Amino acid sequence: MTNGTTPLRLAPSFSISASFSGAPVDLNSAITRTEGYLKSDKLGRLVPGRGVGDQVLLTGAHELTSLKLELTASPTSKAKRQISSITEEAQKPVGERDEGYSLSIPSSGGAATLSANSTLGLLRGLTTFGQLWYTFQETTYLLEAPLKIDDSPAFVRAC
Repeated sequence: MTNGTTPLRLAPSFSISASFSGAPVDLNSAITRTEGYLKSDKLGRLVPGRGVGDQVLLTGAHELTSLKLELTASPTSKAKRQISSITEEAQKPVGERDEGYSLSIPSSGGAATLSANSTLGLLRGLTTFGQLWYTFQETTYLLEAPLKIDDSPAFVRAC
């Protein structure tokens, strides 16, 4: 993970969308759930005042308008990719699951990108994305943009 020190606000019109067609129903549900949590969780920072001191930093901060989800093809795959549901991916043997993802949030606002090789990886990335944000009064924000996370399970059990 790499991060900066620039504050970034979540735009009131923020949205999450898949950049590919044929997204499975459970991925669309995960997108809707994440958008809902971002609007309703109202998690404050665990600091005295719960983030009241961040107000000054947020004045003039750029806004993140969207999160684009991308499925990346395997470098060895030449055939058209079959998009499996999150459920199908999670039911694979542990050694065959691909839960890794890459999340990139720019400090300049605009669009962030979440890419993974599977819908299960996109779910893991959506979960992380939702945990990055604080709310003070009506502003949802983070303080460490730009942010780049490349994550995958540390231990994969041999089959």
